[in-house]
Amino acid sequence: MRLYATPTSPYARKVRIVLAEKRIPYDLEWVDLRSPDHPVKTVNPLGKIPVLVLNDGTPVYDSSVIVQYLDLAHPQPPLIPADLPGRLRALRGEALADGIMDSTITWVMEQRHSSDCQDAALLARMRSKVITALSMLQAQVPQWQEKDKTEHLELPEIAAIAAIAYVDLRAPEFLLGFAELMGWYQRMRQRPSIADTAATA
Repeated sequence: MRLYATPTSPYARKVRIVLAEKRIPYDLEWVDLRSPDHPVKTVNPLGKIPVLVLNDGTPVYDSSVIVQYLDLAHPQPPLIPADLPGRLRALRGEALADGIMDSTITWVMEQRHSSDCQDAALLARMRSKVITALSMLQAQVPQWQEKDKTEHLELPEIAAIAAIAYVDLRAPEFLLGFAELMGWYQRMRQRPSIADTAATA
C-alpha cells in the first residue's frame, strides 16, 4: 500500500498513527499540494490528502474512510468497537477531533491574509469552535489517563492526538488553559506511534 500525505496534515497523521498502531507496512510518499502536477490528482479527483492506494490500485479517501477501511481489513487490534454504542462513541470522537482540525485550518488560512483583509468574525467563530471542542476533549482525560501504557489506542484518542498536535503547531495560544489535556498529550507523545509520526515542518 502507498499513502500520499503531507508532513503537517493532521488528517494524514491520524491515518499514519492508525497504521503504526496496527503495525501495517506501507510506503509513504510526501506530496507538495502546491505543485500543479502532484500525483494525488491521479488518484483523488479532489486533489486532497491523505489518499491510501491499495495493492490492487484502488484509492481510498478521505481520512475517516481510510481509518474505517483499515479497521475492517486489519481487525487486530480493533480501533473501533464492534458494538453499536462503542462504535458510535468512537466515530463521534473522531468527528469532534476532525472538527478541531477543520476549524483550525480555516483559522490559519484566514490569518494568512493581510490584516486589513481578514474576517474578524470568522476568526472569532473558528477560535470559539476549537476552544469549545478542546474543552470536551479535556473532559475525557480522566478516562484516558492510562492510555500511554495500553497495548493499543482506540480511534477517539488517535484522532484527538492528531488534532491537539495540529493546534499546538499552528495556534498554540488556543491551548492555554487546558493544562490537564496538555499533560496527557505530552505523556502520549512518548508513545512510538505518536513520536514517529510527529510533524517535520
